[in-house]
Amino acid sequence: MAEYIHGYDPEEQQRLVDQARYWGDRLLLKDLAFDPKAKILDIGCGVGAVLGIIGKKFPTLTFAGIDHQPRQIAYATEYLRRLGFKTDLQVGDAYTLPWAENTFDFALTVWLLEHVPDPAGIIAEALRVLRPGGKICLTETDYQNLLIYPPHPDFDYFQQALCELFQVADGNPYVGRSLGGYLEQAGFTGVKNEAIAVHHWHSPQNQDLKGLVDHLDTWIKLMIPQMVEKLGKNPDRLENGLTHFRQVPQHPHGAITLTIYRATGDKPPS
Repeated sequence: MAEYIHGYDPEEQQRLVDQARYWGDRLLLKDLAFDPKAKILDIGCGVGAVLGIIGKKFPTLTFAGIDHQPRQIAYATEYLRRLGFKTDLQVGDAYTLPWAENTFDFALTVWLLEHVPDPAGIIAEALRVLRPGGKICLTETDYQNLLIYPPHPDFDYFQQALCELFQVADGNPYVGRSLGGYLEQAGFTGVKNEAIAVHHWHSPQNQDLKGLVDHLDTWIKLMIPQMVEKLGKNPDRLENGLTHFRQVPQHPHGAITLTIYRATGDKPPS
């Protein structure tokens, strides 16, 4: 598997839980509906945070997950046990899933394919383990399409460095644009690839803009040491770009737009 740029320390594990809570009703639960006895597979499940969000709304489902990092599965096992969900969590390779053909009703990945060199291989395995008529849902951010106002050249510098960091770790920060094509090429039908624009602006009526900035800041600030070490970027420009980003909510015309891609498809009937 490709290098995971966020790491696996306890602070990162808690961040993943907080991230899933932030995006739960906003994105992760969007348009989801299941048979009460459906079997769900989260490929690249990490600490089980997304399964936890789905399980709270659909507690009768049976959940499975896989991650290549034992520390993540250990955390997920305990986290989902405390929530009271029935789970089958395994350490393993997303390119060679340990389940038989036609096992699951629904498979998903969230913020996974941006980290891997071969999304097609993972999607092909998802197709294999889905039952005929089963559905897949892929969710990814496009890191180049994080737009801010007012603009600033040092934030542009920071953003480009972030995209480069994914690439040197054998990932793809732009993979969201291609999800629909990947699904159709794998053999899924009824494919949809939706671009969801999350847009917040400075407003005395709510704190949505500050909330989004604070949410993103929890992880992008941690990327600066890697940008300096692995890419040779200028730390002063990176810090200045991040400072400008943090100040966007205070600007009277401040605004942020984030594009998230969500693709779905169905396994054809046998």
